[in-house]
Amino acid sequence: MKSLSLHRPWQSLMAASLIPLLAFFLACGPGEEPTPTPAPTKAPAETPTATAIAGPAATATPTRPGPVAIPTPTSVVVAAPTALPGEQPKKGGMLNFVVGTFTPNFDPQLLSVTPEYYTATGKLYLNLFVNYDGQNVECEICSEWHLEDSGKSMVFTLKPGIKFHNGQELTSADVAYSLKMVMGEIDGVVSPRAGVFKEYVKSIETPSKYVLRLNLIHPSVFVPKILAVSSASIYRAGTTREDLKKADSGAGPFIVKQIVSGSSWDLVRYPDYFKAGQPYLDGINITYVADPNTRVAAFFTHKVEWISNKQEQYRPQLLKSKDAGTIRLVPELGGCGPHFANMNVTKPPFNDIRMRKAVNLAIDRTKIATAMYGADWSEQLLYFDQGMEYATPKEQIWNIVPGWGTGAKKQQEIEQAKQLVKDAGYPTGLDIDQMARGPFTGSGYTNGHEVLQQELKDIGIRTTLSVVDPTVHADRMARLDYLIQWYIFCMTTRDADEVVGQYWVTGGARNTTGYSNLEVDKLYVQMSSELDLAKRKAFFLQIQDIIVLKDVAYAPTPQQDADIWIWPRVQGFMIPMTTHSSSGFHRADRIWFKD
Repeated sequence: MKSLSLHRPWQSLMAASLIPLLAFFLACGPGEEPTPTPAPTKAPAETPTATAIAGPAATATPTRPGPVAIPTPTSVVVAAPTALPGEQPKKGGMLNFVVGTFTPNFDPQLLSVTPEYYTATGKLYLNLFVNYDGQNVECEICSEWHLEDSGKSMVFTLKPGIKFHNGQELTSADVAYSLKMVMGEIDGVVSPRAGVFKEYVKSIETPSKYVLRLNLIHPSVFVPKILAVSSASIYRAGTTREDLKKADSGAGPFIVKQIVSGSSWDLVRYPDYFKAGQPYLDGINITYVADPNTRVAAFFTHKVEWISNKQEQYRPQLLKSKDAGTIRLVPELGGCGPHFANMNVTKPPFNDIRMRKAVNLAIDRTKIATAMYGADWSEQLLYFDQGMEYATPKEQIWNIVPGWGTGAKKQQEIEQAKQLVKDAGYPTGLDIDQMARGPFTGSGYTNGHEVLQQELKDIGIRTTLSVVDPTVHADRMARLDYLIQWYIFCMTTRDADEVVGQYWVTGGARNTTGYSNLEVDKLYVQMSSELDLAKRKAFFLQIQDIIVLKDVAYAPTPQQDADIWIWPRVQGFMIPMTTHSSSGFHRADRIWFKD
């Protein structure tokens, strides 16, 4: 995979950004005065062949003030952990998981095509920041960290004596090497999930053995969040991708006891873990079972401690068990999302905006959501589910945003889509490939792809499903070697910077559509440089209107919140930014059994 250039046409704007001292997560309170909405900016010119589709903007000016960044002490001393009130954690026991995809190597920076990989690898590594609960992040491996240069430099003093699994001490050189590896500066391979970090970094320095300095292009509330996801893991300096095919390079709470290829991972407690007394568990067993019904059955028979179930047929039985007090339900807003029809905008036929509009209009959102989730689904536009900070209210989506029509309006949209296909030069329709990530049968992608295939056929776009292995799929996406697919991009931070910086800026780490719009790049810089939430949201909504309404760069579809079902004996279970990629969630070093 070729490294993406760090020199973007918009990065010079970052250097000129003037913003106050970064507040991070240390002291952020409610704003007292409304903040103005940024003035609208001129959107980029549309493709010459485009046929305009009228429709009101999907967003509204924020009406309530958000948190305002205020000056805070620049030094953060990391306090020693204190015992929580109530029952104290007990040591012992094996935690069992059953997941659907076998983890092929020890490289969580690169393994991101499915969140199940972190079930295994996330327990082997540490991060510079860690996230256990909500949006809270902390630097556990630091004794102190502070800000300099008006928040543009983050300086960390690492704790001495933290040991990798091979006995080597973790130092600033290891952290610096790992972050450069995330950015693609070591071997040209940018981490798909954490690689957006490179858009913020000016340089990384190691003044001494235990001191690390991150020099940023501008202060950012997002940087600690992205460094707290499992794919921003810390390796020993000098570790290569080839090394990670053979063994781990971590300092996390568990070590590998045995791996049976294609079948299971067995992990045991790392005796020299840097947090005294942790982890509480003796070990973890991860078994790989492709059939989702078998995985659910394993939960019902208490062979595993928790599952995230998306199969509608089991929901009544799960709810009955919850009402009886047998199991607990822990909801996660947004789940693993968002969902959408992904189009390669760099190649025919979807480099023509008329064809992208046709696809967007053809999709019946109610139909595809019901096929996927029954009645249990939620609406989202540019990646944010209902109830999230940056979400567009559903009242501003249905029968307003093109493609989100219902009833007679949806039928009008389908007819309009048919005409757009003809206007684009395909009077009798066309035949193309539709890429899908396997294993296909029984996977969460099955219904989405099949419904999309039928709806495209209805407007003259006849597709052949091409099912590929997850690793091949990720490579083809990175190389833009596909035309269209139905896909799920599991978010890692629920932050607008991740959404735009990863997926939509020119050359973004996960920009797998080939989309490029300099106006979006400019607005992203302004949004990313802003600390006031209301102003950030206003910038984001402008970006959303350009991507979703004007350029129709992709076709968003409804998604599902996550239902996490868990047996009550499990303690220390918390919902972080996202359960599929949070470093703290996958470490499992705080999990313990009540009995």
